[in-house]
Amino acid sequence: MPTLRYLRRALLLGALGILGLPTAATAQSERDPRLRVFLDCQFGGCDRNFFINELPFALWTQDRLDGDVHLLITRIGTASGGGEYTLTFLGQRRFAGRLDTLVTQLPPNTTEDVRRRELARMMKLGLVPYLTRLPGQERFALTYTAPANAPAAPALNTVEDPWNLWVYRIRGNGGGAAESRASNYELTSNVSASRITEEWKVTFWGGQEYRFNRFKLSDSTERRFVLRNADGGARIVRSLSDHWSVAGRANAGFTEFRNQDLYGALEAAAEYNLFPWQEATSRQFLGILSIGGRYFDYTEETIYGQRTEFRPVARAIVAGESRQTWGTIDAALRFTQYLHDAKINSLSFNGRTNIRLTRGLSLELRGEAAKVNDQLFLARGSASDDEVLTRQRALATAYRLNGGVGISFTFGSIYNSIVNPRLEELGN
Repeated sequence: MPTLRYLRRALLLGALGILGLPTAATAQSERDPRLRVFLDCQFGGCDRNFFINELPFALWTQDRLDGDVHLLITRIGTASGGGEYTLTFLGQRRFAGRLDTLVTQLPPNTTEDVRRRELARMMKLGLVPYLTRLPGQERFALTYTAPANAPAAPALNTVEDPWNLWVYRIRGNGGGAAESRASNYELTSNVSASRITEEWKVTFWGGQEYRFNRFKLSDSTERRFVLRNADGGARIVRSLSDHWSVAGRANAGFTEFRNQDLYGALEAAAEYNLFPWQEATSRQFLGILSIGGRYFDYTEETIYGQRTEFRPVARAIVAGESRQTWGTIDAALRFTQYLHDAKINSLSFNGRTNIRLTRGLSLELRGEAAKVNDQLFLARGSASDDEVLTRQRALATAYRLNGGVGISFTFGSIYNSIVNPRLEELGN
């Protein structure tokens, strides 16, 4: 049967790929003079189809082991709200041992088209040293467009900035849905102001959320539910060295979900990063210690018999993140301890990873686990069925768990250089 023969062949090719043995596709690729590139871009905004069209001299592989160059692109936010993109070109096979890095920055509110064209430009620049060592280099030429009468770029501290490096953001969102027997809408808004330099990081923020739900029951009665919260605060961070930072933070607000008419917090913190902060786009491993106090004014009396209270609190955080050729991983362990009572604390761990196990095979893991014993805000008395079903009120719990696991295996042709987006809107 033809179908069975094709299936057996596909499984055989996939097995050969995992074992690293040559396949017919691999042998054929050896005769293609183009540079083989594996694109490793884990954030939104990497338009693979666009790059395939813009860089026709490259043969884009499905698996990193088949590439002459492993192109790793990482992003980190900048002070202005834009992004700094680091493109790391890791030579493989005939270029084993070669490593090149390029960095570019894009301002906030950059369109997708501008972003992908800038990344494509940087890709072309970074691949030149590899292309010039392959047949066909006579097809390439280098051009440069010099700005008219432009002086050399001044240092940051000499730039005449009318905003003095301050960046302001205002954001509002609204949405809703309606049916015959149910409707809902949500309104959110946020404002922020920040000034970030190498030495200082100053941020002010504020925001609010309003949620409304309406249900019409079978007896024609209606139930309406409203949930509101708001928060504002400030944070000041001082960079002491490539590894050490200190900070002060204050915030205040209210939340109906947590039975708080008013809350406020003030804390001081110190942070140590094992790696220099210049490497933050690829790896971080840091520890944070903070101490402060929290004030609460409750809507209803709590299960501890309090209407208002002020409590000293300490926090410890250990977190790490790595974006490497083998995949990505980040995790954090957080511990919070109220100092007035050793029993009032919480411990949580969360993490996610995407690991390339072997040719075409990847493992994805994510999870969060928390031991909860610090819900000082819980109102006395039990929640009504309506409050439980519509999540209008925080409920007592001793733990929180969530997680997921996934595995993906790709085999077949090791190249993907054809772009054909026709009728994508119909779905699979």
